[in-house]
Amino acid sequence: MRARRTPWAVVLASVLSVLVAAGALVGAVVVREQRVAPAQEPPPTVTPPPTTGVCLVEPCRVLAVAKIAGTTVELIADSGATSGRLRIGGPSSSSIIETTVTDLGVTLTKSSLQCVVKAMSACLVSGNYDNGLAGQAVVGRSGKWSSLARPFVSGAGYLALADVASSQSGPEVLAAQYDCAAGTPADCAGEPVFVQVFAIVSGTEVGCTRTYDDVGSLPGHPRVSVRAGDLSPC
Repeated sequence: MRARRTPWAVVLASVLSVLVAAGALVGAVVVREQRVAPAQEPPPTVTPPPTTGVCLVEPCRVLAVAKIAGTTVELIADSGATSGRLRIGGPSSSSIIETTVTDLGVTLTKSSLQCVVKAMSACLVSGNYDNGLAGQAVVGRSGKWSSLARPFVSGAGYLALADVASSQSGPEVLAAQYDCAAGTPADCAGEPVFVQVFAIVSGTEVGCTRTYDDVGSLPGHPRVSVRAGDLSPC
């Protein structure tokens, strides 16, 4: 039994959900959702794909590119990387999804995009937030993609997609948290950490691992690996 568990991530995630929902009313979480266009050949590294018309604030650039079962997913950032879009299907596609996580003050980087292929594939757009990380999940099935309203938060600075339960409902989200009762990541720096696992679509908590000395001690770090048998109620 764990002696301590901070409710910080749960409380903050609930607050962020309200903020994201409010921002969605103004900016629209999903701009357009269409059947994904045929996969395009990746552009030469010296010639980035065109971004004209995708950004609200020019100039904009492609920060990261991922391939999901032959479909290209591009993270495109506006000037300053404080807002952006996911373009799904390559440079000619009109399937564009807003990055709502930037409404929380997250700045996009080349490391902000991670994608996992399953029957329901998923991408996670994340960045630094409040001494930790905050992320936005986007899921796709049968060529149709949508953004999920609930943000995911890691107080200890590790947030990623992983296949934990081996289900057909998509990958899970791994969020490292401090095992600390102080209440904020800044107060808890140096405390032991554990991995909180969430079902990506519902956002429900699947379970938590035991505690480790620090993030670097998590199994498989820097690409943390968690099995269903490693989890117990949080």
